[in-house]
Amino acid sequence: MGKHAYLILAHKNFGQLHKLIELLDNGRNDIYVHVDAKATGFNPDDFADAVVESRLVFLQDRFNVSWGGVSIMRSELALLKRAIADGEHDYYHLVSGMDMPIKTQTEIHDFFDSHKGSEFINLWEFKNSTATRFKYYTVFPEGEGRFATRIVNHIFKGLQMAVGYRINRGIDFRFGSQWFSITDALARYVVSQEGWLEKVFRHTSTCDEIFLPTLVAASPFADKLFVATPVRNQKEVNLANMRFIDWSRGESIRHPWVFRSSDMNLLESVSHLWARKFDEEVDSEIIDLLYNRLKYKQ
Repeated sequence: MGKHAYLILAHKNFGQLHKLIELLDNGRNDIYVHVDAKATGFNPDDFADAVVESRLVFLQDRFNVSWGGVSIMRSELALLKRAIADGEHDYYHLVSGMDMPIKTQTEIHDFFDSHKGSEFINLWEFKNSTATRFKYYTVFPEGEGRFATRIVNHIFKGLQMAVGYRINRGIDFRFGSQWFSITDALARYVVSQEGWLEKVFRHTSTCDEIFLPTLVAASPFADKLFVATPVRNQKEVNLANMRFIDWSRGESIRHPWVFRSSDMNLLESVSHLWARKFDEEVDSEIIDLLYNRLKYKQ
């Protein structure tokens, strides 16, 4: 059995993050964590007791991450580069600090051993508005989450549309979930394309859902997708990336449903390996239920 690398993007709820890392602690896993540079209350020393068997690495060079910003892509690439530097891993799993496994580590490793070589990326069909993310120059690539800069971005994009100006011509863009599980070969290919990714996406918006599907679609790895057919919209649930994410009940189109303790039976019934999202400030009981169910069933 080969090793897996978990790549975690975290920005808050560090008690919850501690539980997540504990559940990933296994001799077959290395764990790499990027914590948003502006996060408060974070101390890596607080996690010294979170692992017994795994290598746990907190990235020292941290990005100030903005919702929808190019900083997310850069953080993911930094995690991939750091994990690759430690040697080959069978799979690299990108998760959020607000995700949880819903299967044991043995079940997770058995699944990937049975599907070795497949790439797990959840593709979505484009919405009419999606193309504006990459067709037009974004003045404030880190500004989509703030009202004032978002307005400026949209006004400037409107002006570009009016005069027929656009960027990134000749690229077949694709769309999908940010969260992935990819092989060592694809991980190394992605890192090798960092210069191209930076050139194409540095003045786009919300590229975290665009850059990997686009890169893979134009590569030999496109033929290795576990589920190659895009879903019509993100509310459709499939097993493409093995993450159970409920967009049907989300509080807004930007955020999926935050699971509650009343969802435990649902989470136990699905075939996915991980779920998102969870928030200890909304419902800590569901996190504890999963933690207690999985902690000693590695």
